[in-house]
Amino acid sequence: MGCLKCLAIAVPVLAVLAPLTLSLICNGWINDYVPPPGWSIDQMPDMSGKVAVVTGPTINGIGYESCVEMAKKGAHVVLAGRSKAKGEAALAALKERVPAAKAEFMTLDLGSLKSVKEFADAYLQKDLPLHILMNNAGVMANPFTLTADGIESQFGTNHIGHFLLTKLLLPKLEASAPSRIVSVSSAAAFIPEGFFQIPHFGTGAVNWTDIYADHESRYDPWAAYGRSKLANVLFASALDKRLAGKKVFSNSCHPGGIKTNLGRHLQAGMRKSAGEQMVESFEAFQNYVMMTPSQGAVTQLYLSASPDIESKDIRGKYYYPQARLVDPPTFATEASEEELWAISEKLVAPYL
Repeated sequence: MGCLKCLAIAVPVLAVLAPLTLSLICNGWINDYVPPPGWSIDQMPDMSGKVAVVTGPTINGIGYESCVEMAKKGAHVVLAGRSKAKGEAALAALKERVPAAKAEFMTLDLGSLKSVKEFADAYLQKDLPLHILMNNAGVMANPFTLTADGIESQFGTNHIGHFLLTKLLLPKLEASAPSRIVSVSSAAAFIPEGFFQIPHFGTGAVNWTDIYADHESRYDPWAAYGRSKLANVLFASALDKRLAGKKVFSNSCHPGGIKTNLGRHLQAGMRKSAGEQMVESFEAFQNYVMMTPSQGAVTQLYLSASPDIESKDIRGKYYYPQARLVDPPTFATEASEEELWAISEKLVAPYL
């Protein structure tokens, strides 16, 4: 009887504690309730007169939700994505939610430096100001592929494409100051610190030059993802140093553990190795502990819209959900920033 009584108490306690604990570990929905209080979307100020470019605006993603929330506050939002069909669908869905929205879609393939250049030229021809550049788009843990420019695709898409985009739009951001540049990174920026201890992964996780076709034999999708997300943090900090004295604020963030289609390659691997039931279990787990896309947009919206950024002179910082300032990865050193910057400049030089 004693064991039954213990079970009667333990089962409901575990039923409550398990999702709380797992959500905390995965940076999920519990972050809305963890003290001290974070920031929330209802604190967004009026954004009338502001213009924002958001990369990666696909429906059911945090870029799309960011566009919706900024449009609600009166901002003119430019949805910048690779797929015209998905982009136009996202634009239509946005206008259903915000009928008075000032919004448009423009084609941008971050895996092609030519496309990035064409996008920037087309945007500049509009003669619009630019107050917010949200570098949100990304790919995660995909099989080894190369971009149109022969660069490992996660590094090329998540970092190099955004590096060139920011460089090309920077004069407009400076002319429109005060303005913001938000680099959406991930907790995966800490992955290289762990992989560095493993001989098989060490060089590939932190070496910025090991990014071409001959990298395939050493490729690990998660090491590559971690490297690209660390690059986002380094880029935001290095850019801030170059913006010293200007009213252009560059910061980065980990938005949280969010249920979006970013994990499609992970699900494909599960489906291949363990079948559809494993995928269904993973989706149930996500529903159990992860943030919704609207929750996941909070931290990047804070960096894009909160008056705190200017009033508190927040620049070159790294934020966790929900808009909580944390220390960046230990690999985020000035030496690594400068090495990455020099390599990035060399890769994009033909398009500057």
